Amino acid sequence: MTSYNTAGVSHMDVETKLNAVGSAQRERLAFIDFALYFLGEVTRKDLIDRFAVGHAATTRDFALYKEIAPENLKLDMRSKKYYKQSGFEPLFNLDLKKTLATISLGYGDGFSGHQDFPIQCESPTSLTVPRTPIMAALCEGIYRNKLLEIEYISTSSGKSRRVIAPHSLVDSGNRWHARSFDRKNNQFMDVVCNRVTSVTILDEEPTADERIEADRQWQKYIEVELIPHPQQGNPEAIELDYEMKDGKLVIEVRAALAGYLLRKWEVDCSEDGRLHEYVGYQLALANPQALYQVNSATLAPGYRSSMS
Repeated sequence: MTSYNTAGVSHMDVETKLNAVGSAQRERLAFIDFALYFLGEVTRKDLIDRFAVGHAATTRDFALYKEIAPENLKLDMRSKKYYKQSGFEPLFNLDLKKTLATISLGYGDGFSGHQDFPIQCESPTSLTVPRTPIMAALCEGIYRNKLLEIEYISTSSGKSRRVIAPHSLVDSGNRWHARSFDRKNNQFMDVVCNRVTSVTILDEEPTADERIEADRQWQKYIEVELIPHPQQGNPEAIELDYEMKDGKLVIEVRAALAGYLLRKWEVDCSEDGRLHEYVGYQLALANPQALYQVNSATLAPGYRSSMS
């Protein structure tokens, strides 16, 4: 169900009006809301360029938006632009992560082309973009619940052929992985998508002990407590960066992914905070004991298990 604010109209009226429109028009209404919220203005041409619709459709869209949220926008007859008003309340609750992705990457769905976002936004270039045919085959294997025979190049053992049972994709922030049961090593592991050079989809399904339900590290959740590094001079700044409460940020994460999270955010997981001296880490792990028997802890900066 669509989430929204009432913007001066009763909840039931908003629900009734939005439920009466199709998904395509709802998407255009959300775009109007988004443009007003983040750009302060929107035009019919914006909708025509984004959705390839005619003038009649955009007229109906703006009329309906105005009917639902009359205080949100006003048409300037000279410029033919609708401007955000001081009483604006977003009609839709936008997903900020997806919104920021749009700002960074522009409009587009991977099929119908690309439009730059009208605000300049730069981000570091990704150095590890997987190959489309490989990702397509991995996705098909996951969706159809099939075994895959892959050619894989490992940093430790080099090139080999192996049969895997993938169940999920993982974006670690630096690389894409396929979480899979690997028959060669007889265990669940993270297959680095860029190291897969070929994929053959087999007409065979995984056994019960190769499925996602049997992946204990995937099914297990742990809580990690992140705090400003004790050697940071102004911890309040770090607390603001990560919206900490009572000086810490508690995150629940799958055990299989905990190491990736701690590495991505450069969390000092050493017992004595020694990494800050060399690298200047801003975050530290307050509860390193949470990583006990977590396989991905080998990726956590500075972490050493009691057994080692």
